[in-house]
Order: sequence, then C-alpha cells, then structure tokens
Amino acid sequence: MTTIFGVFDAQAFVVLIIAVVGLAPVLLYRTKTSRWFLFAYAFLFVAAFTTNFENVLLPEVLNLVEHIVGNMGTGIAFAVAAYMYRRQTITADAETGEAPEA
Repeated sequence: MTTIFGVFDAQAFVVLIIAVVGLAPVLLYRTKTSRWFLFAYAFLFVAAFTTNFENVLLPEVLNLVEHIVGNMGTGIAFAVAAYMYRRQTITADAETGEAPEA
C-alpha cells in the first residue's frame, strides 16, 4: 500500500485534498444553497478528515466518528435536504396551480 508521509493512505489523502478544495465553492455559495447541503458537506469533510487521521491517533475513536458522525450524518443531512426541497417544490406548484412532475 502506498502511503504519504509514511502515515496517510494515498487514496484517502486525495479525498481529503478534494474536500479541502471543495470548501471554496461551498463557502462562496452558502447563502444560495440549502443549510442542509452545508451540513451534509461538513459531515463529508469530517469523514474525510477522520479517515486520514485515524492512523495517527485514537484509531478506534476516529473510526467511530468517521462512520457515525461523518457517514451517517451525511446521509441524514442529504435526506432532510431532499425532503425540504421536495416540500418547497410541491408548495410552489400548489400555489401556481401546476401539477408536480412525476
């Protein structure tokens, strides 16, 4: 297995770099997007960060944080975001009198 700095898995490190770079558009468009999307991205960032640092310190704790907080939090946040978006879309369609698309 290839490592970076002798500690980080190369694939997990690339995911962390992409997550850090991805913070720029998320922060720039934070006023135009749903708050739940921001929560989901924050949970993804937590998962990427803890994946890399679980080999350095507290492996059991950071592994639990990665899976419970990061991955499960992301799933819940995206589900709530989809529900909220759909609810707003149905409400907007009801106000305009148009039938929602199937």
